[in-house]
Amino acid sequence: MACFEHLLKSYDVGDQLDDIASAVPPAYLRRCFAEGVSAPTLSWARVQQLALCSMVLDAVLHDRQYDCLEPELIADWRAQYAPAFARSKDTALQALRRALELDRPQDPDAAAELEEVTRRLASV
Repeated sequence: MACFEHLLKSYDVGDQLDDIASAVPPAYLRRCFAEGVSAPTLSWARVQQLALCSMVLDAVLHDRQYDCLEPELIADWRAQYAPAFARSKDTALQALRRALELDRPQDPDAAAELEEVTRRLASV
């Protein structure tokens, strides 16, 4: 599955995955989504971070493949953290919907990709 090229354009996916892996992954994602829900506004970089963290969550919970995510890392997180990741799904969806409503990307292609990330995470 493609990695949303407009949404993640100029975003360092590898660095973000390293940051998640260097922390306790469920806690990192939970904090990312909580900040996305509570921040008064979201910068473009924060919207991109929310999208990538949501893709990680979707890959782990729904067994989806994304070209930009390391399959071995996702498989490891799925085995170790799936139940903990599942507890962040509602907050992730709140953060994504908030981003779409209040801080929607101005690039229509990026906005459509953010909508698709939200749909995928909400499914199943």
